[in-house]
Amino acid sequence: MKTGGDFLTKQICTEEIFTREKFSPEQEEIAKTVEEFARERIRPNKQKIEKYNKDLSLELLRECGELGLLSVDIPEKYEGLGLDKVTSAIVAETLGFGLCASFSTTMGAHSGIGTLPIVFFGSNSQKEKYLPKLGTAELVSAYCLTEPESGSDALAAKSKAVLSEDGQNYVLNGTKQFITNASWADLFIIFATVTGKFTGFIVERNSAGLSIGPEENKMGIKGSSTCTVYLENVHVPVENVLGAIGQGAAIAFNTLNIGRFKLGAATLGGCKAAIEETLQYASERRQFGQSIRNFDVIKGYFADMSIRTFALDSIIYKTVGLIDDAVSEIDESSATYDSGVAEAIESYAIEASICKVVGSETLWFVADKGLQIYGGYGFIEEYPMASVLRDNRIDRIFEGTNEINRQIISGYFLKKALMEELPIREKIKENGNGLAGTDDHLDVLSKEKRGIEAAKAAVLYVFNETICKYGQDLPNEQQIGSMLSDLFSDIYLVDSVLKRVIQKFATSEVDRNWLAIARVFSAEKFYEISSSCKKIVSSILENKDLENGLRDLNTFDKKMHLTTNVFELKRQIADNLYEKN
Repeated sequence: MKTGGDFLTKQICTEEIFTREKFSPEQEEIAKTVEEFARERIRPNKQKIEKYNKDLSLELLRECGELGLLSVDIPEKYEGLGLDKVTSAIVAETLGFGLCASFSTTMGAHSGIGTLPIVFFGSNSQKEKYLPKLGTAELVSAYCLTEPESGSDALAAKSKAVLSEDGQNYVLNGTKQFITNASWADLFIIFATVTGKFTGFIVERNSAGLSIGPEENKMGIKGSSTCTVYLENVHVPVENVLGAIGQGAAIAFNTLNIGRFKLGAATLGGCKAAIEETLQYASERRQFGQSIRNFDVIKGYFADMSIRTFALDSIIYKTVGLIDDAVSEIDESSATYDSGVAEAIESYAIEASICKVVGSETLWFVADKGLQIYGGYGFIEEYPMASVLRDNRIDRIFEGTNEINRQIISGYFLKKALMEELPIREKIKENGNGLAGTDDHLDVLSKEKRGIEAAKAAVLYVFNETICKYGQDLPNEQQIGSMLSDLFSDIYLVDSVLKRVIQKFATSEVDRNWLAIARVFSAEKFYEISSSCKKIVSSILENKDLENGLRDLNTFDKKMHLTTNVFELKRQIADNLYEKN
């Protein structure tokens, strides 16, 4: 049975994964439509949007509605398209070609976290009333979770709701902060406690007592709306309780899981657009009598940008493919189908958080390298990289900070280990008897396949040692937890890249560029994994135990060590990028 996180214990290439190479003709057409819209409607209007042009932003949002882009996740029964989550990820990604994070933020907050709580947890009457209008942007939505004193600790929210004496309304009081779309929204998904039970509500803009503070003066995404929402004795009809009293945590966090993999998809589009813009500049800019793209260090930058983007692409569509597989097993005629979809997505919370963390940090890397290639022009606002870098900085804070997401990743793995939801003990014992099934020297990328199995064994070994030392107190060791999270993420990345490349070669000719990407990425990640494993072991073991621990890790290192000329392969990757423009 498939379960989130099982990439850590499953041998590579034992099953197919979903990749963009498997897009259906319909999905390809949707990608083309969204990319054209992004290039022709968003990108030319970026400067106007960035000046906080509400009318233009909402006009473009309504155009998205006309194209069906806001209805992908809305069931057909409520005038939506009811498409799969792969298509939803495609829309999020290709919108990034507009190179306008402000608009992507506006749309993402509306069609994602602003609409999906009603899709998954709303009553039939709530869905009939609101979803058709949300799908056309006749109504704009905002998601209100964060408060002045509760950001990452969302359940510590102080907003309260009390049932009125006549039992017809809940009276809400509190403050919600940093709310995207707040000034433009017609509808608010608001969380408050009811006699200590965290609960969701659908609150309409015209409700007496609801007021909006001034726009925040933000570092980036300046063209989007971000305000404080004040609730002073706001009467909300009992029929506008979202889900059941006390179900707020499930609604809030399941919605964030979806938001996380969608944010990862959005950053993927941003990476590709940033590489495209930077390559065009580097091809035109000449120094010392030649195009700067010909300099070896610049080739290295472009190769690194491309490799990391390829890896991000691989985990985004592998993750959303797993989610779609899980959703396909749910009975569509069931009365609990929509909430079942949310639960299916939650089962891959580990992968969703990895997509968010890796995506946000990959785009930062790509934008930073891109700005460096632009040189002084990169620091000038008329050129694209300055705004890409500024706008991307919020991505490490959106949808739960990357620090929180790293704790989620390691925390879920700890839970699965202690509850024996993953065969971690069996796998460690198997590894102790020698790594099996990894010695096919005739197979493509055979050394890398042996390396990833050794890397999994090393990470499992270190994970087990941390559990033995700290047990259920491991979440309090946050520095170690963060490093474990990065190890798990690196395993997921390398595993996904290798599977994708090997899958492709099973049906087509070997692509030297894909091989180069897989080899460089594997070699460099194995060095990082080896170093991090030894750092953790050196921090938790002492004396003879430490000697034994390092000795054990060295046995795995021998299989991870690849004699790969990464510099020559990076030149090859860059040249391929230049050739294909």
